[in-house]
Amino acid sequence: MRPRGGGRLLVTGAAGAVGPHVAVLARDRGWEVTGMARAADETFVRGLGADFTTEAGEGWDAVADAGALQERALAAVRDGGRFVGVQPAARLPEERGVSVEVVFARPDGALLTRLLARVAKGDLPARVHAVVPLAEAAGAYRAMAEGGVRGRIVLVP
Repeated sequence: MRPRGGGRLLVTGAAGAVGPHVAVLARDRGWEVTGMARAADETFVRGLGADFTTEAGEGWDAVADAGALQERALAAVRDGGRFVGVQPAARLPEERGVSVEVVFARPDGALLTRLLARVAKGDLPARVHAVVPLAEAAGAYRAMAEGGVRGRIVLVP
């Protein structure tokens, strides 16, 4: 996504697995980024170089819905704006002139190499909740399934 006719972007799930990357990459492309997350994540989101909110509000030129809020996030887009979601099986219909797109993971080794290099340099966030031995994988899986884990759990052999 590049700014078209405006540059105010709301990123839902800005403290999750995908949202922080969207916020940083969008800012690099000239968007005025605001990240939406829980109040407890404000410091993290602002550390991405984004403004912060806990509510979607309305009137955004575009919304990148990394938090999978769907209809609630679509309602935040101004008439004629853009909505990009992450749930291909639940693509929302276009309304009010808002263009609706859905993105999904696809293999791209060259892009992944560039992104990983940015993570290694500290340009993109890698939010790690814990590093645990592979023998504790079941507990890590349960913790992720229960929710509320801020970051990812890395399993090591």
